[in-house]
Amino acid sequence: MMARRTELSVSVNGVDIGSVAGGYIKSLTYTDNEEDKTDDLQVTMDDKDREWLSWVGSAQGESISATIVHIDPEGGSGVLNCGRFELDAPGYSGPPASVTLKGTSLPHTSSIREEIRTNAWEKINLSAIFNEIAGSHGLTPMFESSFDPFYTRREQIQTSDIVFLQRLCNDAGISLKATDNILVAFQQKDYEARGAVRRVVFGTSDVLKYNFKIKTHDCDYARCRVAYTDPQTGETIQATFTAPGGSGNQTLALNEKVSNAGEANAVAAARLRDKNKEKQKAEFTLMGDVRLVAGVTFDVAGWEAFDGKYIIEMARHSASGGGYTVQIRARLVLEGY
Repeated sequence: MMARRTELSVSVNGVDIGSVAGGYIKSLTYTDNEEDKTDDLQVTMDDKDREWLSWVGSAQGESISATIVHIDPEGGSGVLNCGRFELDAPGYSGPPASVTLKGTSLPHTSSIREEIRTNAWEKINLSAIFNEIAGSHGLTPMFESSFDPFYTRREQIQTSDIVFLQRLCNDAGISLKATDNILVAFQQKDYEARGAVRRVVFGTSDVLKYNFKIKTHDCDYARCRVAYTDPQTGETIQATFTAPGGSGNQTLALNEKVSNAGEANAVAAARLRDKNKEKQKAEFTLMGDVRLVAGVTFDVAGWEAFDGKYIIEMARHSASGGGYTVQIRARLVLEGY
Protein backbone atom coordinates (compact mmCIF):
# COMPACT_ATOMS: atom_id res chain seq x y z
CA MET A 1 0.00 0.00 0.00
CA MET A 2 1.27 3.47 -0.90
CA ALA A 3 2.36 5.48 2.15
CA ARG A 4 1.81 9.19 2.78
CA ARG A 5 4.86 11.17 1.62
CA THR A 6 5.87 14.84 1.41
CA GLU A 7 8.73 16.32 -0.61
CA LEU A 8 9.96 19.91 -0.35
CA SER A 9 11.73 21.96 -2.99
CA VAL A 10 13.31 25.36 -2.19
CA SER A 11 15.18 27.65 -4.58
CA VAL A 12 17.10 30.89 -4.04
CA ASN A 13 17.41 33.11 -7.11
CA GLY A 14 16.18 30.17 -9.17
CA VAL A 15 18.85 27.76 -7.93
CA ASP A 16 17.93 24.66 -5.91
CA ILE A 17 19.56 25.32 -2.54
CA GLY A 18 20.03 21.61 -1.99
CA SER A 19 22.65 21.64 -4.74
CA VAL A 20 24.34 24.81 -3.48
CA ALA A 21 25.07 23.81 0.09
CA GLY A 22 25.71 20.65 2.05
CA GLY A 23 22.84 21.37 4.42
CA TYR A 24 19.28 20.10 4.20
CA ILE A 25 15.83 21.47 4.87
CA LYS A 26 14.78 21.00 8.48
CA SER A 27 11.40 22.68 8.22
CA LEU A 28 9.22 24.83 5.97
CA THR A 29 6.23 27.00 6.88
CA TYR A 30 4.12 28.75 4.26
CA THR A 31 1.37 31.16 5.36
CA ASP A 32 -1.26 32.04 2.76
CA ASN A 33 -3.68 34.90 3.56
CA GLU A 34 -6.92 35.67 1.79
CA GLU A 35 -6.77 39.49 1.83
CA ASP A 36 -4.93 42.62 3.03
CA LYS A 37 -2.01 40.67 4.51
CA THR A 38 1.12 39.49 2.74
CA ASP A 39 1.93 35.81 2.31
CA ASP A 40 5.01 34.56 4.16
CA LEU A 41 7.53 31.77 3.80
CA GLN A 42 10.01 30.52 6.41
CA VAL A 43 12.60 27.83 5.75
CA THR A 44 15.07 26.45 8.29
CA MET A 45 18.22 24.76 6.97
CA ASP A 46 20.74 22.63 8.81
CA ASP A 47 24.23 24.10 8.27
CA LYS A 48 26.45 21.59 10.02
CA ASP A 49 29.19 22.13 7.39
CA ARG A 50 29.00 25.98 7.63
CA GLU A 51 28.30 26.27 3.92
CA TRP A 52 25.81 29.13 4.42
CA LEU A 53 27.63 31.24 7.02
CA SER A 54 29.40 33.64 4.65
CA TRP A 55 26.29 34.06 2.46
CA VAL A 56 23.65 34.85 5.10
CA GLY A 57 24.78 38.42 5.76
CA SER A 58 24.21 39.50 2.14
CA ALA A 59 21.10 37.45 1.39
CA GLN A 60 18.45 40.05 2.19
CA GLY A 61 16.54 41.10 -0.93
CA GLU A 62 17.21 37.94 -2.89
CA SER A 63 14.41 35.78 -4.29
CA ILE A 64 13.23 32.56 -2.65
CA SER A 65 10.56 30.12 -3.84
CA ALA A 66 9.21 26.82 -2.56
CA THR A 67 7.06 23.90 -3.63
CA ILE A 68 5.36 21.22 -1.53
CA VAL A 69 4.68 17.87 -3.22
CA HIS A 70 2.35 15.67 -1.19
CA ILE A 71 1.31 12.08 -1.85
CA ASP A 72 -1.57 10.79 0.26
CA PRO A 73 -3.57 7.69 -0.72
CA GLU A 74 -6.49 8.95 1.39
CA GLY A 75 -6.76 12.33 -0.41
CA GLY A 76 -5.05 15.70 -0.57
CA SER A 77 -2.31 14.61 -2.96
CA GLY A 78 -0.89 17.21 -5.30
CA VAL A 79 1.56 20.05 -5.69
CA LEU A 80 1.41 23.36 -3.82
CA ASN A 81 3.48 26.08 -5.47
CA CYS A 82 4.04 28.58 -2.66
CA GLY A 83 5.26 31.22 -5.12
CA ARG A 84 8.14 33.67 -5.05
CA PHE A 85 9.15 35.79 -2.08
CA GLU A 86 11.81 38.36 -1.27
CA LEU A 87 14.17 37.35 1.52
CA ASP A 88 13.79 39.53 4.57
CA ALA A 89 16.23 39.41 7.52
CA PRO A 90 17.74 35.91 7.26
CA GLY A 91 19.04 34.53 10.55
CA TYR A 92 21.75 32.19 11.80
CA SER A 93 21.63 30.29 15.11
CA GLY A 94 23.01 27.28 16.95
CA PRO A 95 24.16 24.91 18.08
CA PRO A 96 23.41 22.99 16.00
CA ALA A 97 24.09 25.57 13.27
CA SER A 98 20.92 26.54 11.40
CA VAL A 99 19.98 29.12 8.80
CA THR A 100 16.51 30.69 8.87
CA LEU A 101 15.28 32.16 5.60
CA LYS A 102 12.19 34.37 5.83
CA GLY A 103 10.43 35.67 2.74
CA THR A 104 7.49 37.99 2.16
CA SER A 105 5.30 38.34 -0.94
CA LEU A 106 5.30 42.15 -0.71
CA PRO A 107 8.61 43.32 0.83
CA HIS A 108 8.71 46.17 3.33
CA THR A 109 11.34 47.77 1.09
CA SER A 110 9.00 47.78 -1.92
CA SER A 111 8.22 51.25 -3.28
CA ILE A 112 4.49 50.43 -3.30
CA ARG A 113 4.68 50.29 0.51
CA GLU A 114 7.45 52.76 1.27
CA GLU A 115 7.11 55.75 -1.05
CA ILE A 116 4.70 58.44 0.13
CA ARG A 117 2.79 60.12 -2.70
CA THR A 118 0.27 62.88 -3.32
CA ASN A 119 -1.89 62.51 -6.40
CA ALA A 120 -5.32 63.37 -7.77
CA TRP A 121 -7.38 60.90 -9.81
CA GLU A 122 -10.27 62.31 -11.87
CA LYS A 123 -13.00 60.69 -13.97
CA ILE A 124 -11.59 57.22 -13.65
CA ASN A 125 -12.65 53.71 -12.67
CA LEU A 126 -11.10 51.81 -9.79
CA SER A 127 -9.74 49.19 -12.19
CA ALA A 128 -7.76 51.84 -14.06
CA ILE A 129 -6.20 53.15 -10.84
CA PHE A 130 -5.47 49.58 -9.77
CA ASN A 131 -3.83 48.66 -13.08
CA GLU A 132 -1.72 51.82 -13.16
CA ILE A 133 -0.44 51.45 -9.60
CA ALA A 134 0.32 47.73 -9.96
CA GLY A 135 2.10 48.20 -13.27
CA SER A 136 4.19 51.12 -12.02
CA HIS A 137 5.65 48.85 -9.33
CA GLY A 138 6.36 45.90 -11.60
CA LEU A 139 3.40 43.85 -10.36
CA THR A 140 1.03 42.00 -12.68
CA PRO A 141 -2.51 43.37 -12.11
CA MET A 142 -5.48 41.00 -11.91
CA PHE A 143 -8.73 42.92 -11.44
CA GLU A 144 -11.34 40.17 -10.96
CA SER A 145 -14.17 42.22 -9.48
CA SER A 146 -17.39 42.63 -11.47
CA PHE A 147 -18.05 45.82 -9.49
CA ASP A 148 -15.84 48.63 -10.78
CA PRO A 149 -16.82 52.00 -9.27
CA PHE A 150 -16.30 55.23 -11.22
CA TYR A 151 -14.83 58.21 -9.42
CA THR A 152 -15.38 61.83 -10.34
CA ARG A 153 -12.35 62.62 -8.18
CA ARG A 154 -10.25 60.81 -5.59
CA GLU A 155 -7.26 62.33 -3.81
CA GLN A 156 -4.18 60.49 -2.57
CA ILE A 157 -2.58 62.72 0.05
CA GLN A 158 0.78 61.80 1.61
CA THR A 159 -0.03 58.09 1.43
CA SER A 160 1.75 55.07 0.04
CA ASP A 161 0.24 53.50 -3.08
CA ILE A 162 -0.68 50.24 -1.34
CA VAL A 163 -2.45 52.01 1.55
CA PHE A 164 -4.35 54.25 -0.89
CA LEU A 165 -5.34 51.25 -3.00
CA GLN A 166 -6.41 49.25 0.05
CA ARG A 167 -8.60 52.13 1.15
CA LEU A 168 -10.32 52.37 -2.24
CA CYS A 169 -10.85 48.61 -2.42
CA ASN A 170 -12.15 48.35 1.14
CA ASP A 171 -14.59 51.20 0.50
CA ALA A 172 -15.86 49.33 -2.57
CA GLY A 173 -16.15 45.99 -0.78
CA ILE A 174 -13.29 44.55 -2.83
CA SER A 175 -10.47 42.46 -1.40
CA LEU A 176 -6.81 43.02 -2.23
CA LYS A 177 -4.05 40.40 -2.21
CA ALA A 178 -0.39 40.38 -3.25
CA THR A 179 1.17 37.06 -4.19
CA ASP A 180 4.00 35.89 -6.45
CA ASN A 181 4.54 39.36 -8.02
CA ILE A 182 0.81 39.58 -8.77
CA LEU A 183 -1.65 42.08 -7.31
CA VAL A 184 -5.20 40.70 -7.22
CA ALA A 185 -8.48 42.54 -6.61
CA PHE A 186 -11.53 40.32 -6.12
CA GLN A 187 -14.95 40.10 -4.50
CA GLN A 188 -15.27 37.60 -1.69
CA LYS A 189 -18.77 36.60 -2.74
CA ASP A 190 -17.40 35.28 -6.04
CA TYR A 191 -14.89 33.06 -4.23
CA GLU A 192 -17.54 31.92 -1.75
CA ALA A 193 -19.78 30.78 -4.62
CA ARG A 194 -17.18 28.30 -5.87
CA GLY A 195 -17.53 24.61 -5.12
CA ALA A 196 -16.03 23.15 -1.95
CA VAL A 197 -12.68 21.42 -2.43
CA ARG A 198 -13.39 18.83 0.30
CA ARG A 199 -15.37 17.92 3.45
CA VAL A 200 -14.00 18.09 6.97
CA VAL A 201 -15.88 15.49 8.98
CA PHE A 202 -16.01 15.00 12.73
CA GLY A 203 -14.29 11.84 13.92
CA THR A 204 -12.04 11.35 10.89
CA SER A 205 -8.35 10.69 11.41
CA ASP A 206 -6.98 13.75 9.61
CA VAL A 207 -8.67 16.21 12.00
CA LEU A 208 -6.04 16.90 14.66
CA LYS A 209 -7.62 19.95 16.35
CA TYR A 210 -10.72 22.09 15.92
CA ASN A 211 -12.18 25.24 17.44
CA PHE A 212 -15.43 27.09 16.66
CA LYS A 213 -16.40 30.60 17.73
CA ILE A 214 -19.64 32.56 17.46
CA LYS A 215 -19.54 36.33 17.89
CA THR A 216 -22.65 38.06 19.23
CA HIS A 217 -21.75 41.77 19.09
CA ASP A 218 -21.66 44.04 16.04
CA CYS A 219 -22.10 41.21 13.54
CA ASP A 220 -25.80 40.37 13.15
CA TYR A 221 -27.36 43.28 11.27
CA ALA A 222 -30.58 42.88 9.30
CA ARG A 223 -29.84 45.77 6.96
CA CYS A 224 -27.43 48.59 6.18
CA ARG A 225 -28.49 52.10 5.21
CA VAL A 226 -25.99 54.42 3.52
CA ALA A 227 -26.82 58.12 3.10
CA TYR A 228 -24.80 61.07 1.82
CA THR A 229 -25.81 64.71 1.40
CA ASP A 230 -23.80 66.66 -1.17
CA PRO A 231 -22.68 69.86 0.60
CA GLN A 232 -22.77 71.83 -2.65
CA THR A 233 -26.14 70.77 -4.07
CA GLY A 234 -27.94 69.71 -0.88
CA GLU A 235 -29.03 66.51 -2.63
CA THR A 236 -29.23 63.39 -0.45
CA ILE A 237 -28.27 60.07 -1.98
CA GLN A 238 -29.25 56.96 -0.04
CA ALA A 239 -29.87 53.24 -0.31
CA THR A 240 -30.67 50.35 2.00
CA PHE A 241 -29.42 46.79 1.53
CA THR A 242 -31.21 44.04 3.48
CA ALA A 243 -29.44 40.84 4.52
CA PRO A 244 -30.89 37.80 2.74
CA GLY A 245 -32.64 35.62 5.30
CA GLY A 246 -31.48 37.81 8.17
CA SER A 247 -33.06 37.09 11.54
CA GLY A 248 -31.95 40.19 13.43
CA ASN A 249 -33.62 43.60 13.51
CA GLN A 250 -30.63 45.93 13.85
CA THR A 251 -29.87 48.53 11.20
CA LEU A 252 -26.32 49.61 10.42
CA ALA A 253 -26.61 53.31 9.56
CA LEU A 254 -23.67 54.94 7.81
CA ASN A 255 -22.86 58.36 6.35
CA GLU A 256 -20.44 57.79 3.48
CA LYS A 257 -19.63 59.76 0.35
CA VAL A 258 -21.27 58.17 -2.71
CA SER A 259 -21.97 59.44 -6.22
CA ASN A 260 -25.31 57.77 -6.98
CA ALA A 261 -27.92 55.34 -5.62
CA GLY A 262 -26.25 52.35 -7.30
CA GLU A 263 -22.96 53.09 -5.57
CA ALA A 264 -24.79 53.66 -2.26
CA ASN A 265 -26.43 50.23 -2.56
CA ALA A 266 -23.10 48.56 -3.37
CA VAL A 267 -21.43 50.26 -0.40
CA ALA A 268 -24.30 49.23 1.89
CA ALA A 269 -23.99 45.59 0.78
CA ALA A 270 -20.22 45.67 1.28
CA ARG A 271 -20.43 47.19 4.77
CA LEU A 272 -23.12 44.73 5.82
CA ARG A 273 -21.00 41.82 4.59
CA ASP A 274 -17.91 43.12 6.42
CA LYS A 275 -19.84 43.15 9.70
CA ASN A 276 -21.89 39.97 9.39
CA LYS A 277 -19.11 37.75 8.01
CA GLU A 278 -17.42 37.91 11.42
CA LYS A 279 -20.25 36.07 13.19
CA GLN A 280 -19.12 32.43 12.87
CA LYS A 281 -15.51 31.27 12.57
CA ALA A 282 -13.69 27.95 12.67
CA GLU A 283 -10.09 26.83 13.10
CA PHE A 284 -8.73 23.41 12.18
CA THR A 285 -5.38 21.69 12.28
CA LEU A 286 -5.38 18.86 9.76
CA MET A 287 -3.01 16.41 8.22
CA GLY A 288 -1.31 18.12 5.25
CA ASP A 289 -3.56 18.86 2.28
CA VAL A 290 -2.27 21.03 -0.56
CA ARG A 291 -5.84 21.84 -1.66
CA LEU A 292 -6.42 23.97 1.43
CA VAL A 293 -5.28 27.47 0.55
CA ALA A 294 -6.70 30.92 1.24
CA GLY A 295 -9.85 31.72 -0.72
CA VAL A 296 -11.10 28.16 -1.27
CA THR A 297 -14.21 26.75 0.35
CA PHE A 298 -14.79 23.48 2.19
CA ASP A 299 -17.75 21.80 3.88
CA VAL A 300 -17.92 21.06 7.61
CA ALA A 301 -20.02 18.09 8.76
CA GLY A 302 -20.67 16.37 12.07
CA TRP A 303 -20.49 19.41 14.38
CA GLU A 304 -24.26 20.02 14.12
CA ALA A 305 -24.92 23.77 14.69
CA PHE A 306 -21.48 24.58 13.28
CA ASP A 307 -21.95 22.61 10.06
CA GLY A 308 -21.92 24.45 6.77
CA LYS A 309 -19.75 25.82 4.01
CA TYR A 310 -16.67 27.80 5.06
CA ILE A 311 -14.09 29.89 3.21
CA ILE A 312 -10.44 29.88 4.25
CA GLU A 313 -9.06 33.21 5.48
CA MET A 314 -5.62 31.86 6.35
CA ALA A 315 -3.81 28.59 5.66
CA ARG A 316 -0.46 27.78 7.27
CA HIS A 317 1.32 24.76 5.77
CA SER A 318 4.09 23.32 7.97
CA ALA A 319 6.38 20.48 6.91
CA SER A 320 9.37 18.96 8.67
CA GLY A 321 10.86 15.62 9.59
CA GLY A 322 7.92 15.21 11.95
CA GLY A 323 5.38 15.29 9.13
CA TYR A 324 3.16 17.72 7.28
CA THR A 325 0.16 19.59 8.72
CA VAL A 326 -2.01 22.53 7.70
CA GLN A 327 -3.62 24.97 10.10
CA ILE A 328 -6.59 26.88 8.69
CA ARG A 329 -8.70 29.77 9.91
CA ALA A 330 -12.06 30.10 8.17
CA ARG A 331 -15.42 31.85 8.32
CA LEU A 332 -18.91 30.64 7.49
CA VAL A 333 -19.92 31.60 3.95
CA LEU A 334 -22.59 34.30 3.68
CA GLU A 335 -25.37 33.37 1.27
CA GLY A 336 -26.96 35.95 -1.05
CA TYR A 337 -24.85 39.02 -0.30
